[in-house]
Amino acid sequence: MSAKFHFKLLPFVNFCILSDMKLLLTLLSIAFFQSTFSQAVITSKNYGDLAIKELDHGLAKVELGKYDDLKNTPTGTHGWLKDFEIIHVSDSIQVQPKANFGVIYQVDAKDTIDIPVTIEWIYPQEIKNDKGEKFKSVKYTTTRPTNIPSASSYSLDEPYEMVKGNWRLNIYIEKKRVLSRSFILY
Repeated sequence: MSAKFHFKLLPFVNFCILSDMKLLLTLLSIAFFQSTFSQAVITSKNYGDLAIKELDHGLAKVELGKYDDLKNTPTGTHGWLKDFEIIHVSDSIQVQPKANFGVIYQVDAKDTIDIPVTIEWIYPQEIKNDKGEKFKSVKYTTTRPTNIPSASSYSLDEPYEMVKGNWRLNIYIEKKRVLSRSFILY
């Protein structure tokens, strides 16, 4: 009799497991698509309504362009890239020389114009460059076009930048944080 009872219970248990798995998959799908397609909307004093959305993030393949001097950064420079492509979508980045990671984003506006965007990279711990200068973060303002994808990335170029832990990228428009992404470097 217990075999019959066990046999009858099995389809019910399978149904419950399948129902739980369907529920779990549904919740995971909602969370994935919500984060994938979510966007911040702000009303700018100068540019009207701006919708900021992350298009991609992770480890990148880059083609170097030129370097500009940029004070108050560990290397003293800011690199401009000719090309930027996410090759591995991930929040986890292995620490190695020349590893480049970041975000592709877009600011949608009524008109295609250049707007000031502030980029901030926060290190997991204070770093000290070859000159003995200490940094907890890097923050600078640049001009980016609306309605066209843009990217912000960090390249581990120097030994003192090989810091494991939680790196955070924040993007601001008119002093309002409109995008934030964490990367765990291991």
